[in-house]
Amino acid sequence: MLRPDHLPALLLVAATATALQAADWPQWRGPDRTGIAPGKVADAFPQEGPRTVWKAKVGQGYASMAVADGRLYTVGNLNKGDVSTLWCLDVATGKPVWSKEFPSELKPTMYDGGPNAAPTVADGKVYAIIKPGRALCLDAKTGDVVWDKQLVEELGADTNPWGVTSAPHVQDGRVLLNVGTHGTALDAATGKVLWTTGKVGHSFSAPVLTKVGGEEAVMVFATNHLAAVRLKDGSELFQHPFGKGYYCHVADPIVHDGAVFISSNDAGGEQLRIAGGKPESVWKGDSLGCFTATPVLIGGHLYGVNGSTFKAAMLELRCVDWKTGQLKWSEKGFGQGTLVGTADGKLLVLSETGELSLVKANPEKFELLGRSQILGGKCWTAPVVANGRLYARNSAGDIVSVDVAPSAVN
Repeated sequence: MLRPDHLPALLLVAATATALQAADWPQWRGPDRTGIAPGKVADAFPQEGPRTVWKAKVGQGYASMAVADGRLYTVGNLNKGDVSTLWCLDVATGKPVWSKEFPSELKPTMYDGGPNAAPTVADGKVYAIIKPGRALCLDAKTGDVVWDKQLVEELGADTNPWGVTSAPHVQDGRVLLNVGTHGTALDAATGKVLWTTGKVGHSFSAPVLTKVGGEEAVMVFATNHLAAVRLKDGSELFQHPFGKGYYCHVADPIVHDGAVFISSNDAGGEQLRIAGGKPESVWKGDSLGCFTATPVLIGGHLYGVNGSTFKAAMLELRCVDWKTGQLKWSEKGFGQGTLVGTADGKLLVLSETGELSLVKANPEKFELLGRSQILGGKCWTAPVVANGRLYARNSAGDIVSVDVAPSAVN
C-alpha cells in the first residue's frame, strides 16, 4: 500500500523519467529538427576537459546518430567491403545491443566514403536509408527487419555520385525521403510508396515539414532550387532557383516565422518570405553559405560554419542576423566543422579535427566558454546532445560519448 509520504518521491521519479525521455535526440537535428538540444548543458568545461564516458567503433562513414530510450543508433562500414552495418548501442556503456548488415557500396568518391544518412527512431521502429537507396525499417528493440525496400531501384530514380545521403523524416505515418526530384513518401508501416515526384535529381539535405499557403507541405532543397510540395500527394507548390546544381546542397532549409533560409557552399545564403504561397527574396548574400553543417537559429540570429567556395580562408564560425543577413561576427579555427545549439543559449561546436568548443550564443561577440580535444580524425558529422551527453564521431567510425551536463564547475 502506498503511503502519502511516498508520493513526492514517486512523482520525482516519474518527472525525471519524463524529462530524460524529452531530452532524447531521436532523429536528425533533434526532437523538433531545429538542431537545438532541450535542457541545459555545462556553463564551462573542467580544466581537463569534459569527462569521456565511453568510446566505440562503428565503421567508416559520416552518418550522424539518433538517441532514444537508452539506445544510440547509427550506420557505418566496419572493414567488411561493401557492407553497411546499422548499429544499436547502449548509451550507458557504448556496447552493442544488436547490429544488422546490408550490402552497400563504400563509394570513396572525393572523400573516404561510407554511409551518410542518420537513422530516425519513431513509434518503436528505427528507419534508415543507405547509399544505394535501400530504405529500411527495423524494430528498435530487437533489430528485426519490418520492411526492406530497394527504393531507388523500384522508382528507377537516379542518385548523385555519393549515393543517397539525407536522413528520413517520419511524421504522421509517412517516411519522407530526399529521393527523386522533390522527394518521396513511404507508408511507415509497410514501406509502400505513397507518392514520388520524379526520377531525376536529389541533394544531400533532409526534407523539412512546414506550411505553405495554409497547406501542409514538404520543403526539399534540390540540386539547383528550393521546392515545396504538398504533404498529402507530393504535388508541387513552388520552386525557387538557387545554386549551380553541384549536388552539394547539404544544409537543411531553416524555417521560422513565415520565412525560410537556404544556403550552400556554392551560392552563399538567402532568406525567402513565403507570401501567398509563393517565395519572395528578403535578403541574399555571402554572409553565411553552409556546406557540411546546417546552421542553428537562436534568439533571432543564425549560427553556422561558413563553407563558401571551399576556400580555407572562408571557413569560419559565423553569427548572422536572421532578419537582415548582416554578419555580426566570425571566428576561424573550425575548418569544415559542425555544431549543435542548446535550449540555454549555447553552442557546442565540433571542429573538423575533433576539438569541441563550448560557445555562448552571443550576437555581439564570439564568447568561448570552454575547449577540449575529444576526438581525432576527420569530423564532418554533426554531433548529438541527449540527456547531458554529447556524442561525436569521425569518418573512421570512432564514436565518443562525453559528459556535458551542468556540473560543479558551473
